[in-house]
Parts: sequence; C-alpha cells; structure tokens
Amino acid sequence: MQKNITKRIIYTRIFSAFLVIYLLLMTGFSIFVISEEQEVALMEFQSYAAGVNNQVTDALKNHINANNQVMDLVPLKKELIISTGYLTMFGTELAVFTGDYQLLFHTTDFWICSFPAYAEGKQLDDADYGYLNPREWFSEAQVSELENYLHADLRPKKAGDLWYYEVDLQGFWLDQEMVIPDKITVNPMYADTFDEQGNVSSGGGTHTDEIVYTSQYENTQNLPYFEHGSISPAVNSDRNSEKQAELRQLVTDEEKLKETEIMQQLERPGQRIAMTKFRYYLPMPYQNTIHVIDGQTQKSDFWTVMARDINMWERCSSTLIFVWISCLVIFLAVAFILSRQTYNTYKEREELEKQRQEMTNALAHDLKTPLSIISGYAQNLQENIHTEKREHYAGHIQANVDRMDKIIRGMLEMTRLESDSLQMILEELSLAEASNEVLARYRQVCQDESIAVDIEGEAVIKADHAMMIRVIDNFFVNALENTPAGGSIGIRICGDLFEIYNSGSHIPEEHLNEIWLPFKKADLSRSHSQGTGLGLAITRTILELHGFSYGAQNSDDGVVFWFKFR
Repeated sequence: MQKNITKRIIYTRIFSAFLVIYLLLMTGFSIFVISEEQEVALMEFQSYAAGVNNQVTDALKNHINANNQVMDLVPLKKELIISTGYLTMFGTELAVFTGDYQLLFHTTDFWICSFPAYAEGKQLDDADYGYLNPREWFSEAQVSELENYLHADLRPKKAGDLWYYEVDLQGFWLDQEMVIPDKITVNPMYADTFDEQGNVSSGGGTHTDEIVYTSQYENTQNLPYFEHGSISPAVNSDRNSEKQAELRQLVTDEEKLKETEIMQQLERPGQRIAMTKFRYYLPMPYQNTIHVIDGQTQKSDFWTVMARDINMWERCSSTLIFVWISCLVIFLAVAFILSRQTYNTYKEREELEKQRQEMTNALAHDLKTPLSIISGYAQNLQENIHTEKREHYAGHIQANVDRMDKIIRGMLEMTRLESDSLQMILEELSLAEASNEVLARYRQVCQDESIAVDIEGEAVIKADHAMMIRVIDNFFVNALENTPAGGSIGIRICGDLFEIYNSGSHIPEEHLNEIWLPFKKADLSRSHSQGTGLGLAITRTILELHGFSYGAQNSDDGVVFWFKFR
C-alpha cells in the first residue's frame, strides 16, 4: 500500500512539473509563431496593397484630365468593377477617394453582371459590366436561393448528374453602373461526358426545369433596356457577412482617412481586434506619392484605402495543433520514462538501504560472536581460571581474530571491487586450467570428506585472471560447504556456459536471488557455516564487472551455479 502511494506521488509530481513546463513552452512557442505569422501577413498585405494601388492608379489615369480631375465617374467605376475579383481577394474591402476626401468608388456585396457592350447602337466584341443589388429587387429568401444556385458545389460522377446551375439575366435596365433586373432565370445543367481525370467535359440542359425570378420593376426613368446578361459565378459568398460590412464602413469613413498618419500605417497597419484576429487598414496615395504640406498635412490627388481582417489562428492552427500534439506525446513519454526511472531509482535506494541495514545487522552479528568468545577467553586468562587451558584459550582467540580479519578483508574487497578506480587486466584464461588450479587447493578436503569432483569441457575467455580465479574459488568453496560427505561436485564448461554442481539440499526458490547479497547464505543459518557471507556477493560483483550473466538454480538432487561469458 505504501509503495503504491509513493509511486502515485512520484508520478503525479513529475507529470505535473512536465505539464507546467509543456504549457509554458507551448504558450511561448504559440505566441512566437503567431507574432511571426503576423509579420508575414503584414508583408503580404502591404505587397498586395501596393499592387492594388497600382491597378487603381492605372484606372484613374484613363479617366482623369490634365488637372487630375475625374472626367466621367461611371466608366471609372465600371473599369474598377471588372477588377473586383482581384480587389476583394482574401476578404479585402477597398475604397477610392479624391484628394479632398470625396468618395469615388468602394467595393460592395452586390453581384457583378456582364453584358454585351454597345457603341452607337452596335454591339461590340468587348463586354460591359455593372453592379446588381439583389436585396433591392428580391426578398431575402429569393436572394438566398439565388446565391445557393450560384455557389452550388455539385460534383457530378456520371452522365445525367446535375452539373451546375446557369443563372442568367433575361432582360434588364442599366442605370449608370447599376443593373436593374427584369427577370433572372435559373436553368439546371446536367453532365454528359467526362475526361480522363473525371472532370465534366460537356453537358447541357433544357428549359423545362427553368426557374424564373421577376423584379416587377417599372421603367419610369426611360432607362436603356438590354435583352441578356450573366451573373458572375465567382461571387464571394462571404461578401454580405457582418465582418465585411464593418470593413466596408471602415474604408468608406472619410474621417478615419483624414485622421490617419499614412507613414505610421505603412510601417504597421495591423490592429488586434480579438485574441488572434488582426484588422489591417492601409491608405495608399495616388502613384505612391505623398505631398507633405507645412511639415504636417499629407496630401495626394487620390487615395486608395484597403482593409482586411486576418485570423492568425486560421493561418497557424495546423502547425500549432501538430506541434502541440507532437510535443504533448513527447512530454508524456519523457515524463512516463522519467517517472518510472525515478520510481525504480527510489526502489533501488530503498532496497539498498534495506540491504545496508541488513548487512550492518549481519556484520554486527558475525562480529559479535567472535568478539564475545574472545572477550570470554581473555577474561578467563586475566582471572587465571583453568590455567591449564591457557594454550586452548589463546588458540581460540587467534582463530576468532582470524575469522574477524577474514570478514573485514572481505568487506574491503567488496569496497575495492565497487570502486570506480578499479582497473581490470584482461587476458586469455583457460577455464579448465583455472578450475584445476582451484581444485588443487581443496583436493585434500575433498578426499577427507569422500567428495568426488569432476571437471568436464574447456573454454578460453578474455578476463582478469585473479578475479576469475576468485569467482571459481568462491563457487567451489560454496559447493564444498553445502555438499554432504560422500557427495559429488561437477564442473562443466560447454559453449558459453560455466556450471558448477553440488549434490545436497535445495535452496528455497524464494531465496535464490537473495544469496547474491552480502551476508545472505543459502541455508539462511549462519550458525552452521564458517563462511563470511560475502563470497557470492564478491562473485556477483566480479561477474558484473566483466559483463557476464549469472545465476543459480535447483537441480534434481542438488544445486547448480552458473555464469555465461559471451
């Protein structure tokens, strides 16, 4: 239960810290991206505005006299109407003023109509253009229906599918640049043939499904009448939105134009109107030339005013969403890995602390026994009790001193092996020769206990000679201590595996991993063993230094210790 609580605390703290860092970084990154995109949008708008101003300037030159006065406003308006598609790109609204701030032309949400041009009663090859204000002649429902026909996205797949709607003017009157409709007809057009890309290459329709809208206008002004005209299908469906209406009101506001410092607007025309929305308002002088009078008043023969709203979120959303999601996944993965590693480190430190306490207790226990014996014998010697046993007491004192010395030397060896400054001398070593070298040390003990020893196989490895002799020695001593009289010990070297087997009792399965720890003994009883409890711990450290895997397992009638050297 306590471990689960600790784990939850570690994970919660690390994930919370990473989440805070993630939010701070992503917020800063988003602000940076939006600010950079704002600069890009500014440059795009200024470049676009310069191009529009040049086009307006060219149109003005065609319709002004030597005194820079407009000779006939209607032809100028019609020429600008022709360019409406370019003038209103990306939701831009535009107005043209004279030098004394009189409005000449501005973009609207009217429909653009084209019709044959006439001169002296003859039809010309060129087309003429005009505006049609549908809301002046039709109801809102009818206007909505007509706009749906104009912007229908039908995408036919086979012959006979509805292709588009042909929306035409069937008779209209012209009042300067304004078109007054007599009738508007809508004819469904159907696909007939398709090209290799699946696009409609031909089609047609009949007048049987024709829909007719009539304005009921009465010509009381003796306006010229035209038989036929068309409504441009490229009309922007957002032109009549509330946002566009605000922009049109802005660009047609002569007071706003009078108050505007042109040079400041050229440097930075953007104004924040929402969290990620900016409004760009930019007046441009005729021929890009400003006359400054008395060092303050800015004059130009004409002014072209443009405005556009730009939503930075729409421009940056795909990039920001991708980065936010990608970074979130990365942060969560890193937080999870770090949390798991931190928790594992915590468990390792907890386990090390537990091992330290156990080792301290075990060391105290192992040292306490010989110290107690030494103290007792020393006291007897001081009090001259059983003086005839003086040599016996001295011998036991020396034996226990040697035992303590052995324990301390083992601890020092463990410390040396775990030191970062330890240097190993790697050389070729025959495992069979090393095993025979170790066996020679204990051959007499084996004969006294009638223990049979067998060595089988051979392998040459790259290792530190002294350390590997110590490993085999520790394995052999452990096997010797746990083999009953008349038992057997077998050393087998095969492939990349070194095994040493001894007959005798099994090690409890739950303690197989603990025997590698300091002062942990296979029989879990120190009173029956004269070992220090450090042999297998030293062996483990040496094998880990060499990068060899190791282990112990119970066999049918004994125990096998092993290590792999490749």
